[in-house]
Amino acid sequence: MTDLVEVTRKRPVPADLSYSPSRITLYGVPIFALELGEQGTIVCTPDPPHPKRTLALVYGFCYQGHCYSLPEPVIVLVSGPGDDAKGCGWEDQGYFSWDVDKLAPTIQLQVQGDTFEQLILNRNINVAKQPVAYSIAHRMAHRSGKLTE
Repeated sequence: MTDLVEVTRKRPVPADLSYSPSRITLYGVPIFALELGEQGTIVCTPDPPHPKRTLALVYGFCYQGHCYSLPEPVIVLVSGPGDDAKGCGWEDQGYFSWDVDKLAPTIQLQVQGDTFEQLILNRNINVAKQPVAYSIAHRMAHRSGKLTE
């Protein structure tokens, strides 16, 4: 079984040595615009459209003095444009950080790139189900849930 997050071992101690049992420091980059390229591309621009809330592409986090790297980045809504990243090896690489409370509400966006047919039509219209499947369910239901007589 694999872990959902990877403990990052070769990173320095977090920059802020004060302790808060509910603080999580997120490390990533702000997302200010989405642009569709050949495979779909996320573009970061220097000025946020809304100064109080920002979508962030998060690559790792620090919680209770331990640094973690995510197996794949996640997009979450955070407060503010973020500060220059400090600690856990994220500094001087263009990353930002956000200090959040673990109980603060947010949203996570799941990104999937595909055609409109796959993302909209095939996921929402049940065209793959054959009429034979309905008759099998009907035959089994008439026996009061018994598989054999």
